[in-house]
Amino acid sequence: MGRLSDPRFRADRVRGPRRVSSLARIAVLAAALVLAAGGCGDDDDSGGGDGESSGPTTITVGTLPIANAAPMYLGMEKGFFEEEGLKIEPQVGEGGAALIPSLVSGDAQFAFVGVIPAITAVAQNVPIKIVTSSDDAAATEPKDWQTLVVPEGSPIKGVEDLPGKTIAVNALRGLAEVVISRSLEKQGIDYEQVKLLEVPFPEMPAALEQKRVDAALLTEPFLSAVLAEGGTQIDAPSVETVPNFPNGVYVAAENYVAENGDVVDRFARAMNTSLEYARDNPEEVRRIVPTYTETPEEAAQQMRLPVFDPELDREGIELEAELTAKYGIVEEAPAYEELVRE
Repeated sequence: MGRLSDPRFRADRVRGPRRVSSLARIAVLAAALVLAAGGCGDDDDSGGGDGESSGPTTITVGTLPIANAAPMYLGMEKGFFEEEGLKIEPQVGEGGAALIPSLVSGDAQFAFVGVIPAITAVAQNVPIKIVTSSDDAAATEPKDWQTLVVPEGSPIKGVEDLPGKTIAVNALRGLAEVVISRSLEKQGIDYEQVKLLEVPFPEMPAALEQKRVDAALLTEPFLSAVLAEGGTQIDAPSVETVPNFPNGVYVAAENYVAENGDVVDRFARAMNTSLEYARDNPEEVRRIVPTYTETPEEAAQQMRLPVFDPELDREGIELEAELTAKYGIVEEAPAYEELVRE
């Protein structure tokens, strides 16, 4: 069967190399917005600038309803951003790729995205830069917070049963697609025989229960909930790719970084302080997650927590760029210097 006749390559939200990805659409939008906005600055105290103001600088930060976002919310609560003269307004989205257009348009100043969506965006000439780190995968599979899970009663017992099956991922052409492909390849499985379907994180448990998908790459707080209902973990793709695989970062538009360097510095400092606090106070992470997600307090106590890390892992990010090109997400991997703010 040829690719064009294969239904995997006709569905808009199913993995396929011929599909127009969300990041490709972002690249087109970014070019139009850059031409229209022309690098214009902010007209009020929202979004900053390097000058003095009578109050805190209000910045909008794109984020996700997952445990990985806990450090930012803790930083807001503990006053770490306030100490830097910043006020955060969260903008919740379904995936990192969906948050990037808001950066380019100026509707948001920073966004929490996966390293691989950031790599993909830069490779497609979307003008963003990584400004600080966020979190990593765990060192071992039993502790990882984003793993491949099948529902209770599934006939799938291991990755060897995945060819011909459908896996829910929060976004195509991103981290999930890369680490699943890498993990399966390392274990001798033909990853091209596995279908990936875009499903927002909060909808994945229902998709599994309703058998709309055979497996899902779940993150917390959804991972623990499905495992508690009898689900089974069959793989930890990020850890299989490399232990402590760099997962999340915060990014900003290049023109915003150029025009508001002081705000970017202050955001990075406050974010790093927040990451260190979350890393050192896991009970605080568990406490705050139910305040910005629908996670019950008792369920939050059972979560596997991300590895919060204020340091950017250059070697890990360069590996991710190589893998993103290897698995056809981008044509050419961007250099580290193209990705990260100096």
